[in-house]
Amino acid sequence: MRYFIDYINISQRHPGRLNPETGEVEPVLPIVDSGVVGKWGRDMETGELVEDAEWGNTSKLAIRGSFDSLVMVKSDGFTVRIEGNVGRMDRADNLYNLDLDATIAKCNEILGRYRLPPFSKGERVINSHPSTYDLEHGVNLIQWTGATISELHVTQNLATGSEDNATAFVRWLSTQSMSNIKRSRHSPEACTWGSEGGRYKLTAYIKHIEMLAPGHMHGRSKTEIKTDPVFQFARENGVVRVELKAKRLLLRDAGLRYLGDITMEKVVQLYASKVDPLLNRVREDITRLDIEGLPSKIRMTAACYLRGEDVRPLMSKSAFYRHAKQLREYGIDISEPLAKFEKVNHVIKVIEAKPLECPEWYWAHQQRLYVDRVRKETAESLRKVEQLERMAAVAANEQAPVLMVSNGNVIDDPDRLAAFTQALGDYKVPARDTSAPPLESAQFSSPSQSYYQASRGGRQPGEGGHGHLRQR
Repeated sequence: MRYFIDYINISQRHPGRLNPETGEVEPVLPIVDSGVVGKWGRDMETGELVEDAEWGNTSKLAIRGSFDSLVMVKSDGFTVRIEGNVGRMDRADNLYNLDLDATIAKCNEILGRYRLPPFSKGERVINSHPSTYDLEHGVNLIQWTGATISELHVTQNLATGSEDNATAFVRWLSTQSMSNIKRSRHSPEACTWGSEGGRYKLTAYIKHIEMLAPGHMHGRSKTEIKTDPVFQFARENGVVRVELKAKRLLLRDAGLRYLGDITMEKVVQLYASKVDPLLNRVREDITRLDIEGLPSKIRMTAACYLRGEDVRPLMSKSAFYRHAKQLREYGIDISEPLAKFEKVNHVIKVIEAKPLECPEWYWAHQQRLYVDRVRKETAESLRKVEQLERMAAVAANEQAPVLMVSNGNVIDDPDRLAAFTQALGDYKVPARDTSAPPLESAQFSSPSQSYYQASRGGRQPGEGGHGHLRQR
């Protein structure tokens, strides 16, 4: 499995039931949310909130699993929605994930927990109200009555061979621009084209470094991750993750908006149409690029670019585009300057990145990690329950406060002696405290010895120890 789904946002609208008495359509599905968020106005004269809200909206329900996994579910009685990385639920990592069919099946499994109907394809119908854009581009003319997908993240792992090769590969990718889409790079380990608000976003990053980044450790320590065979596998193979985040408009134009139209084969074709032109720019006969080996007309342009300079102002517009076209054949794209932290490298090694198949042991290892985590979480829960029970037992004894008697001569002070006797009589050992042997009041020969036994677990002064009360 070379391609898999890392995120999905899918929803489906269901018909309601007409109430003949009120004439309103009422929901027939269970309400699933975490509450209502709304706005209430304030009376400017009295300063009090008005009773009726101006607007209100139900919040999504967060389903949290082991390893900080999270999926959002919502149902208002008509529309059912799921969004998140469904395939990573209760898993320690997502080096590999599920394909489209398995992802939909996992979504339906989650819906079943809340007695919600599964996502379905529905029936094909003609769009009776197409937009002007739909008519001009010939899209969205045939619709489905079933589920629709608003966002889909498609991912592939590429093996470069080593950590150094992965770094060099990402460094080369960071020099490549894409038409009509902005490139950004905030760290040496990753590069991004596009934005969250656009039609799509393309990201390339070194996987094993990302596994140790804050927010991606999923409740595990660095030691646990570094000793995990999955982390070692990703590091040794120099895995670079290339991810396409396809948004609603791109899915619509590609004919992948409706669950009835979408297949994993079509998803892979969409992924290849955006990613392959970026990865396959270098000519196959080039394995190593030396500045001195470039044609003389573009040699100086390449040298200035690799020093981190913006070469666009240094030449005419026509010369710039001509040099940019020629240098792309050698794996250099001068359309945008290099990142400020990029090191100067006059020799660029072209790394051959190949799709990395999922190893046979991966899914069995994921299952073992999950079982171990469940055992750990269960033991932790039992420990907390026992701690609460002990605290409750101690609190039960403290409902009648024990009088404190300081060290001193209690025999010559009748009031303090009475207070001490009352405190000793009211005290009860908590039910779970078995560390001290039971007190035997019959063996006490004096109040001071009784206090000594109560404070030292029943030991007589003559039996050893260092009692701090002495009998007069």
